[in-house]
Amino acid sequence: MNIFTTRLLRVALVVILLGTVLAQVIMPVLASEEGKTFPEVAYLVVPYSVAAILFIGCGQVALLAVWRLLSMVSGGVIFTRRALRWVDVITACAAVATVLSAVVLIHMLSFVPGGGGPTFYYLAACVVGGLAFVLLIVVMRGLLESAIADRAELDEVI
Repeated sequence: MNIFTTRLLRVALVVILLGTVLAQVIMPVLASEEGKTFPEVAYLVVPYSVAAILFIGCGQVALLAVWRLLSMVSGGVIFTRRALRWVDVITACAAVATVLSAVVLIHMLSFVPGGGGPTFYYLAACVVGGLAFVLLIVVMRGLLESAIADRAELDEVI
């Protein structure tokens, strides 16, 4: 990967990371405004804000893992067992974020007044999208494992 592409990707990762930090700061403010607008659900401001901040935190950890994988690619050492740990971190973050959002949406459907409507569709999209992403990363991890094995075999031949 050439240096321009690597730097461009790093800039993109920094911008996204800064955006997520801003979202984490703004989230409680927006949630408290919603709690004032709809006092019947004001008791959910804190737990849902915490869930949103944790969800965004999962994304931030995954972004840092992508940064590390990008460093490994630019260093030419991506085909090592160390890369698998970072892929596992991304998989775990995606799984935790999916479960977290599904729990919040199930809670909304079950216990929040007026939580019906399109919430069921959001839940379905969350579970299907999250599961698809986790499965995609698992398949990509398998491909990386195969490439690592092939690389080790080639190194023995050479």
